[in-house]
Amino acid sequence: FAAVVSIFATIAASWLRKETRMTWSIIVQAAVEGSRSAIAVGMSCAIIGVIIGTVSLTGLGLNFGYIMLRVVGEGQLYLAGFMVMLMSIVLGMGVPGVAAYVIVSTVSVPVLIQAGAIPMAAHLFCLIYACLSNITPPVAMSSYVASGIADSDQTKTSLIAVKLGLTGFILPFFFLDNPILLLGSAADTPLLLTIRAVLTSSIGVIALSSGLQGFLFLKLSIIERFLLVIAGLLFIETRLSTDIIALLMFLAIIVIQYIQIQSQKKEKNHEEN
Repeated sequence: FAAVVSIFATIAASWLRKETRMTWSIIVQAAVEGSRSAIAVGMSCAIIGVIIGTVSLTGLGLNFGYIMLRVVGEGQLYLAGFMVMLMSIVLGMGVPGVAAYVIVSTVSVPVLIQAGAIPMAAHLFCLIYACLSNITPPVAMSSYVASGIADSDQTKTSLIAVKLGLTGFILPFFFLDNPILLLGSAADTPLLLTIRAVLTSSIGVIALSSGLQGFLFLKLSIIERFLLVIAGLLFIETRLSTDIIALLMFLAIIVIQYIQIQSQKKEKNHEEN
């Protein structure tokens, strides 16, 4: 329904300006091109259906959940989080976000709570990864639809989507061990601890994004990227010592880039003079 309304809304909106007005020939041409794109997406959906059917009919997802309950013990929060992440992505394949969350949460939430997570963090953790399954190969429904619209290669589109969303795959681990970030218990938490948690997590996300994408203020070297990724991962830990080490690493990269910027400005001024 939404797709049909969007098509008619696009045609109607084009008639508001003479430069963008769609004639009948343009509408027919757009319909033909849209049908061709839909064929590629439809073939992908058919293949995806086989994968989804295999997972659901064999009970692989639920069995994996029960195995996790036996393997993961109390206090193994990061191990539990990693396993739940994998299961959420698998069970969320080809399923809308809310439905995927309902499927995943029934098995995964008890695992995280048993490992030491609070209920709110456990539920949000499952929800985020269930939604991220839509851009994760091999069943990246959102990426496949986007590639059909952009007329791009489906595999490359999926891989680029994962690359751009890598920080999103790591972010849930921040609040899994540090529920202060969810602000659900902000009234019972000292203000300074809340401010510290928000600041360190924000800097950690910037460090991770910059390290993974290879750019901060300037293009980063391999060593700088490695240090920023390590700094971002250290910010996940709630200990003050790891926060200080990560902050020093992050500030060191900023200072190096600042010196490089100033050096480039001097060279540019020297060439102009």
